[in-house]
Amino acid sequence: MKLSKLDRLILSNQYRILEKLIPEEAEYYERNRKAIEEGYTLHYEQLTEFLYDELTEEQCKEVLDILDMYRALTFSFQRLEDKTGIKEYYIKFPGFDGNDELESKMMGYTRYFINDLNRFDELRDDSRFPDYNSHCKMLGIYRRMLEEWKRSGNKHDLSKEEIIKIINAGRRM
Repeated sequence: MKLSKLDRLILSNQYRILEKLIPEEAEYYERNRKAIEEGYTLHYEQLTEFLYDELTEEQCKEVLDILDMYRALTFSFQRLEDKTGIKEYYIKFPGFDGNDELESKMMGYTRYFINDLNRFDELRDDSRFPDYNSHCKMLGIYRRMLEEWKRSGNKHDLSKEEIIKIINAGRRM
Protein backbone atom coordinates (compact mmCIF):
# COMPACT_ATOMS: atom_id res chain seq x y z
CA MET A 1 0.00 0.00 0.00
CA LYS A 2 1.34 3.41 -0.94
CA LEU A 3 0.58 6.49 1.12
CA SER A 4 1.58 10.04 0.25
CA LYS A 5 3.23 12.23 2.87
CA LEU A 6 -0.07 14.10 3.17
CA ASP A 7 -1.94 10.81 3.76
CA ARG A 8 0.63 9.90 6.41
CA LEU A 9 0.32 13.30 8.10
CA ILE A 10 -3.47 13.01 8.24
CA LEU A 11 -3.31 9.45 9.62
CA SER A 12 -0.64 10.41 12.13
CA ASN A 13 -2.84 13.22 13.43
CA GLN A 14 -5.85 10.89 13.58
CA TYR A 15 -3.90 8.35 15.61
CA ARG A 16 -2.59 11.11 17.91
CA ILE A 17 -6.20 12.23 18.55
CA LEU A 18 -7.33 8.64 19.18
CA GLU A 19 -4.48 8.17 21.68
CA LYS A 20 -5.99 10.99 23.75
CA LEU A 21 -9.66 10.11 23.22
CA ILE A 22 -9.32 6.42 24.09
CA PRO A 23 -6.58 6.17 26.71
CA GLU A 24 -7.17 2.45 27.33
CA GLU A 25 -6.08 1.81 23.72
CA ALA A 26 -3.42 4.53 23.55
CA GLU A 27 -0.52 2.06 23.11
CA TYR A 28 -2.19 0.52 20.06
CA TYR A 29 -2.76 3.91 18.43
CA GLU A 30 0.74 5.07 19.32
CA ARG A 31 2.30 2.01 17.62
CA ASN A 32 0.23 2.64 14.50
CA ARG A 33 1.14 6.34 14.53
CA LYS A 34 4.84 5.51 14.76
CA ALA A 35 4.61 3.09 11.83
CA ILE A 36 2.95 5.83 9.77
CA GLU A 37 5.34 8.61 10.84
CA GLU A 38 8.45 6.48 10.35
CA GLY A 39 7.25 5.19 6.98
CA TYR A 40 7.23 1.47 7.77
CA THR A 41 5.31 0.48 4.66
CA LEU A 42 5.29 -3.21 5.57
CA HIS A 43 2.90 -2.36 8.43
CA TYR A 44 0.48 -0.15 6.49
CA GLU A 45 -1.59 -3.11 5.31
CA GLN A 46 -2.31 -4.29 8.86
CA LEU A 47 -3.59 -0.80 9.72
CA THR A 48 -6.47 -1.39 7.31
CA GLU A 49 -7.05 -5.12 7.80
CA PHE A 50 -10.44 -4.42 9.42
CA LEU A 51 -11.65 -2.69 6.24
CA TYR A 52 -13.51 -4.82 3.70
CA ASP A 53 -12.94 -4.62 -0.02
CA GLU A 54 -15.57 -2.47 -1.64
CA LEU A 55 -18.77 -3.55 -3.33
CA THR A 56 -19.31 -1.73 -6.60
CA GLU A 57 -22.39 0.40 -7.15
CA GLU A 58 -23.71 -2.29 -9.50
CA GLN A 59 -23.22 -5.00 -6.88
CA CYS A 60 -25.02 -2.89 -4.26
CA LYS A 61 -27.89 -2.32 -6.70
CA GLU A 62 -28.04 -6.05 -7.40
CA VAL A 63 -28.43 -6.75 -3.68
CA LEU A 64 -31.22 -4.16 -3.49
CA ASP A 65 -32.93 -5.71 -6.53
CA ILE A 66 -32.80 -9.11 -4.82
CA LEU A 67 -34.24 -7.67 -1.61
CA ASP A 68 -36.95 -5.88 -3.60
CA MET A 69 -37.83 -9.12 -5.38
CA TYR A 70 -38.15 -10.92 -2.04
CA ARG A 71 -40.31 -8.06 -0.79
CA ALA A 72 -42.60 -8.58 -3.77
CA LEU A 73 -42.68 -12.34 -3.15
CA THR A 74 -43.40 -11.86 0.56
CA PHE A 75 -46.24 -9.37 0.19
CA SER A 76 -47.75 -11.15 -2.80
CA PHE A 77 -47.68 -14.48 -0.96
CA GLN A 78 -49.34 -12.89 2.09
CA ARG A 79 -52.18 -11.58 -0.11
CA LEU A 80 -52.88 -14.93 -1.75
CA GLU A 81 -56.05 -16.67 -0.68
CA ASP A 82 -54.97 -19.98 -2.21
CA LYS A 83 -51.39 -20.76 -1.21
CA THR A 84 -51.43 -24.43 -2.19
CA GLY A 85 -48.38 -25.50 -4.13
CA ILE A 86 -46.16 -22.80 -2.58
CA LYS A 87 -44.07 -23.65 0.44
CA GLU A 88 -43.56 -20.59 2.63
CA TYR A 89 -39.95 -21.72 3.04
CA TYR A 90 -39.24 -20.61 -0.55
CA ILE A 91 -40.59 -17.12 0.09
CA LYS A 92 -38.18 -16.46 2.98
CA PHE A 93 -34.99 -14.62 2.06
CA PRO A 94 -32.10 -16.96 2.92
CA GLY A 95 -29.25 -14.45 2.58
CA PHE A 96 -25.82 -14.90 0.98
CA ASP A 97 -22.93 -17.30 1.50
CA GLY A 98 -20.65 -15.98 4.24
CA ASN A 99 -17.80 -18.20 2.99
CA ASP A 100 -17.76 -16.79 -0.54
CA GLU A 101 -15.65 -13.67 -1.16
CA LEU A 102 -18.29 -11.72 -3.09
CA GLU A 103 -21.38 -13.09 -1.36
CA SER A 104 -19.94 -12.38 2.09
CA LYS A 105 -19.69 -8.69 1.13
CA MET A 106 -23.26 -8.84 -0.17
CA MET A 107 -24.30 -10.47 3.10
CA GLY A 108 -22.69 -7.59 5.00
CA TYR A 109 -24.46 -5.05 2.82
CA THR A 110 -27.75 -6.86 3.40
CA ARG A 111 -27.24 -6.69 7.17
CA TYR A 112 -26.34 -3.01 6.92
CA PHE A 113 -29.38 -2.22 4.79
CA ILE A 114 -31.89 -4.23 6.84
CA ASN A 115 -30.53 -3.89 10.38
CA ASP A 116 -28.72 -0.55 10.39
CA LEU A 117 -30.87 1.41 7.94
CA ASN A 118 -34.09 -0.32 9.08
CA ARG A 119 -35.26 -1.13 5.59
CA PHE A 120 -37.03 -4.22 4.24
CA ASP A 121 -38.45 -5.05 7.68
CA GLU A 122 -40.56 -7.81 6.14
CA LEU A 123 -37.33 -9.68 5.31
CA ARG A 124 -35.86 -9.29 8.78
CA ASP A 125 -34.65 -12.58 10.19
CA ASP A 126 -36.72 -13.62 13.20
CA SER A 127 -33.77 -15.25 14.94
CA ARG A 128 -32.00 -13.58 17.81
CA PHE A 129 -28.83 -13.01 15.79
CA PRO A 130 -29.84 -12.28 12.22
CA ASP A 131 -26.83 -12.66 9.98
CA TYR A 132 -28.35 -13.46 6.56
CA ASN A 133 -25.77 -16.20 6.04
CA SER A 134 -27.24 -18.85 3.73
CA HIS A 135 -24.18 -21.11 4.19
CA CYS A 136 -24.32 -21.90 0.47
CA LYS A 137 -23.87 -19.90 -2.69
CA MET A 138 -27.05 -18.12 -3.70
CA LEU A 139 -26.12 -15.47 -6.26
CA GLY A 140 -26.71 -17.69 -9.31
CA ILE A 141 -30.09 -18.70 -7.92
CA TYR A 142 -31.05 -15.07 -7.25
CA ARG A 143 -29.98 -14.02 -10.73
CA ARG A 144 -32.23 -16.65 -12.34
CA MET A 145 -35.08 -15.58 -10.09
CA LEU A 146 -34.48 -11.90 -10.94
CA GLU A 147 -34.69 -12.70 -14.66
CA GLU A 148 -38.09 -14.28 -14.14
CA TRP A 149 -39.24 -11.43 -11.89
CA LYS A 150 -38.19 -8.92 -14.55
CA ARG A 151 -40.28 -10.85 -17.10
CA SER A 152 -43.25 -10.22 -14.80
CA GLY A 153 -42.50 -6.49 -15.01
CA ASN A 154 -40.87 -6.27 -11.54
CA LYS A 155 -44.37 -6.30 -10.15
CA HIS A 156 -45.07 -6.10 -6.45
CA ASP A 157 -48.50 -7.69 -6.81
CA LEU A 158 -47.61 -11.10 -8.17
CA SER A 159 -50.10 -13.79 -9.00
CA LYS A 160 -49.74 -17.30 -7.62
CA GLU A 161 -48.48 -18.49 -11.01
CA GLU A 162 -45.86 -15.71 -11.16
CA ILE A 163 -44.64 -16.53 -7.65
CA ILE A 164 -44.27 -20.18 -8.61
CA LYS A 165 -42.39 -19.26 -11.80
CA ILE A 166 -39.95 -17.05 -9.88
CA ILE A 167 -39.35 -19.70 -7.22
CA ASN A 168 -38.91 -22.43 -9.84
CA ALA A 169 -36.45 -20.30 -11.81
CA GLY A 170 -34.20 -20.36 -8.75
CA ARG A 171 -34.61 -24.08 -8.27
CA ARG A 172 -33.62 -25.18 -11.78
CA MET A 173 -29.99 -25.83 -12.50
